[in-house]
Amino acid sequence: MYRILRKLLLLALVGFSLAPLTSFAVPSFARQTGMDCAACHTSFPELTPFGREFKLNGYTLGERQLLPLAAMMQFSVTHTDKSRDVNGAKLVMRENDPQFDMLSIFAAGKLNDHAGMFVQWTYSNNSEQRADGSIRHHSQMDNTDVRVVGNHDVFGKSLVFGLNLNNNPSVQDAWNSTPAWGFPFNGPNLPHPGPAYATIIDGGLSQQVAGLGGYFWFDRHLYGELSFYGNANNFFRFLSEGQQWHTNSVTRIDGRNNPYWRLAWNEDWGAHSLMVGTYGMQVDVFPDPANPHGPTNRFTDTALDAQYQYLSDPHIFTVQTTYIHEKQDYKASFDPACDPTAGSCQNAHDHLNTFKAKASYLYDRKYGASLAYFNTTGSNDAVVFATGNNPVTKPDNRGYIAELDYNPWTFARVSLQYTRYTKWDGSRQLDGLGLKPGDRNTLFLSTWFAF
Repeated sequence: MYRILRKLLLLALVGFSLAPLTSFAVPSFARQTGMDCAACHTSFPELTPFGREFKLNGYTLGERQLLPLAAMMQFSVTHTDKSRDVNGAKLVMRENDPQFDMLSIFAAGKLNDHAGMFVQWTYSNNSEQRADGSIRHHSQMDNTDVRVVGNHDVFGKSLVFGLNLNNNPSVQDAWNSTPAWGFPFNGPNLPHPGPAYATIIDGGLSQQVAGLGGYFWFDRHLYGELSFYGNANNFFRFLSEGQQWHTNSVTRIDGRNNPYWRLAWNEDWGAHSLMVGTYGMQVDVFPDPANPHGPTNRFTDTALDAQYQYLSDPHIFTVQTTYIHEKQDYKASFDPACDPTAGSCQNAHDHLNTFKAKASYLYDRKYGASLAYFNTTGSNDAVVFATGNNPVTKPDNRGYIAELDYNPWTFARVSLQYTRYTKWDGSRQLDGLGLKPGDRNTLFLSTWFAF
């Protein structure tokens, strides 16, 4: 532990020596509005009420910048409780070694009085692991959110309405209870084993799809949105992360009419802010991404979420929670003639449920602590939920995340994050690799900068 902390301290010193030390050297949105990052964020990327207003108004508040550019970078050290499986294979390459993780460049700001953008391009130094064990880097289009907005008074109340183009369902949302901006906000960048199953709205389509839709924000209380998604190919290829479409590493969906919906009610009073809402998505997915033709399977995600914030000086407290229920209809994959006595048969219908909750405290905008709980449960299916390493054929995962943060400035952070698993891919016991859930517990130390 001491050796890891010493390595992180070295990374922090190097990073802080490169980071800007004056308050005006902040990301492009802050330069545009003339405000510090703390006006929009409690601790990046969590938004304040003003930050939500800025986003829902299409990033148009303030003065347009000639070059609305910003950057972000991260260094880290990753440690797992057990470094090798029962066969002696290393679970995480470059574990315990200081890493330069990633660099993101943002084109983010006002285009005119009725249009704005948030466009992120990311270079990942540890993108994926090759078959020979080596790690390759990769650069890609990352989260993108482009808006055209208008304003009108309705019965003496303000109405903001707009169109939105994005490449990650829920990245356009203004609350941190939805998947794209939900906790944890960062984590190990090294290729490492993670839980095998998640709902499709929870990262399963990020940077692989293009969504276009409309939204309204009425009286700073009621938010509603309806968007439709299709593959990020052809004209929309610029929104893709650049993976080859003929590989099995992407999800191919049918058409451009896969709907995403969102409805939320927000109340702000004094230092308090409360939101309760629902969101969801229905997606038709081709079973074989290399053959995007013919019948599809349907995934329907329906979610409830809530967020509470208390913002004062010097205390900030936030709570977020979400519950996602996914109905999986395998109308293209299910074989009704399958004989269960001759081999494993897939269910015609499955379900997957995810619950997440997180509480954070931030003192003087410098010292933060967060505690989160996650729990995934689902059907017993020997085809869909079979990892190859675990005899249990359920997708269940459960655990906790604890994080300590130090923010010397609003654009810099040092984090110590620990993830503890109590269930892994359906099991509390040893899997085929000779690993218990706790053997995959992960300690992640990072330094993060934006400028």
